[in-house]
Amino acid sequence: MPKLALLLFLAALVASCSKDSNIDPSKATFQYKVNGNLVIIKNISVADSEYILFKKTRWGTYSIGGYKGASTEMRFGIVSDSLTIGKYIYDSASASAITTWGYPSNINVIVFYNGQLSALAYLGDSVIINVTAYSNGYASGDFTAKLTPARTAAFDYSKRGTTLITEGLFKNIPWAY
Repeated sequence: MPKLALLLFLAALVASCSKDSNIDPSKATFQYKVNGNLVIIKNISVADSEYILFKKTRWGTYSIGGYKGASTEMRFGIVSDSLTIGKYIYDSASASAITTWGYPSNINVIVFYNGQLSALAYLGDSVIINVTAYSNGYASGDFTAKLTPARTAAFDYSKRGTTLITEGLFKNIPWAY
């Protein structure tokens, strides 16, 4: 009987080790187009100023972003206590409502492209985030957005909704606990 128990234990151990659920963080993908121009951000390292971040904040928001140098960045938040697969849609009213309720606006949809800031600022601006996979500490999905560019001190109302984010993709983004 002890041999059978040992064999069952070893079989379970080997079976659990045979599936490699660990994804190499350097294989993470974060890409999108800004008004038709492709941006690809690799998960190299913070020290190299090119990295991808996926984390849960203490305010019930998941924050996903890609950062490359000083002038390229895209980030957005998903308000949820427990992230699930599905579609999340936010507009400028969503961001304002989160701030009004006493929480910081962790939806915080912004893009820096060639040093130009655009964000979820005015009526008509929106972001659609589709989480297609979330397991073992990794998330994947796609996104699109319509944002407003900023001037030096404020957002330019006359150009609202003119920064178009299309073909957004995040794949195998590791969750920073």
